[in-house]
Amino acid sequence: MKRSPEGPGRRIARWVWRIGVALAVLLLPPSVVQTQEVTEPALKAAFLVNIESFTEWPPDALPASSPVNACVVGDLRQAEALERAGKGRGKSRRSVNVLRVQPDGPLQSCHMLYVSGLTTSQITAVLQAVQNAPVLTIGDADDFRRLGGMLHLFVDTGRIAFNVNLYRARQARLDLSSRLLGLAQHVHQGSGVPVQ
Repeated sequence: MKRSPEGPGRRIARWVWRIGVALAVLLLPPSVVQTQEVTEPALKAAFLVNIESFTEWPPDALPASSPVNACVVGDLRQAEALERAGKGRGKSRRSVNVLRVQPDGPLQSCHMLYVSGLTTSQITAVLQAVQNAPVLTIGDADDFRRLGGMLHLFVDTGRIAFNVNLYRARQARLDLSSRLLGLAQHVHQGSGVPVQ
């Protein structure tokens, strides 16, 4: 059976997606690439440690000269991978402090919050604790976006992918780059209806 030709929009989307995946691998710290340990936590860490370049926080929440507090709740392996990835960043970029926090910890001191390995009720409680605060919430649970998270990070056929809840990000006064939105599989307005 003959395949129908792809339209230009689909070809462009596939091209942009491949560039995004390549960038995620290229942004891994040299120590990871040299040992060829490109694990799922390492790929996610590369995404997480570079997401601040595509996110603008309100000045009262994160002044230009301040480091980003990247908090991890629930997944110790991801915290360790994020710490390694943070050490590989160039000096010209904003530094990232990796903090391991408990679900009932001081979550509002985070600028980014990665949530993994928690129950649905725990995820709900964590997201309610930072609701409308300028905290970029990222998680890998299947229902993370539906529960009110901003970026749902997942693996799709061996690649890191993500969906964005733009409505929640805007409620928190976060400005996500159009380049980031262009790499997302879906951008949602909070109602569950994708806008792209």
